[in-house]
Amino acid sequence: MRGGAMRVALMGGSLRPGSLNTRLLRHLASQLEARGHEVPAFAGEALRLPLYEDGLAASAEILALHGALLGAQGLVIVSPEYNAGIPGHLKNAVDWLSTLKPSPWPGLPVLLCAASPGAFGGARGLMAWRATLANMGALALPEALTVPHADQQLDAQGAPTDARTASALPKVLDGFLSLAARLRS
Repeated sequence: MRGGAMRVALMGGSLRPGSLNTRLLRHLASQLEARGHEVPAFAGEALRLPLYEDGLAASAEILALHGALLGAQGLVIVSPEYNAGIPGHLKNAVDWLSTLKPSPWPGLPVLLCAASPGAFGGARGLMAWRATLANMGALALPEALTVPHADQQLDAQGAPTDARTASALPKVLDGFLSLAARLRS
């Protein structure tokens, strides 16, 4: 990594092929890489983890995610909204991570993002994320990136096609990276 470059982990998307959130995650990863950051990304099948069960050993996939978060200066979560909450597969990943030592969560800067075909852009689901992250000691950036009507406002690579999101995306990334640099340097 170049001077000033950070390791920023990304986690999210849905398990569904063609996921809007996975497309957005991949676009965010490309934007961070273009800025010189190292970007381990976990989406789709990488998050198809065994259900958390006390006493069950963590799988190699869970340990890889844990290691990526421990080595990261920040985390970008790109989450679908399921019934105004956190999707089960992502909550399951968080539950696994919360049991491993050392915990990656305390003081970890987090940028929350969501894309939805609905008018709220996944914002209601991000409220549930804020409560969960705060409980674990992570620091969610007050700003979030939401993409309403994402089925019409993201291109095939996940880049925003509407002026509002296209303008907001670099500003939100700048704020997040600035916070991560101050907190984790």
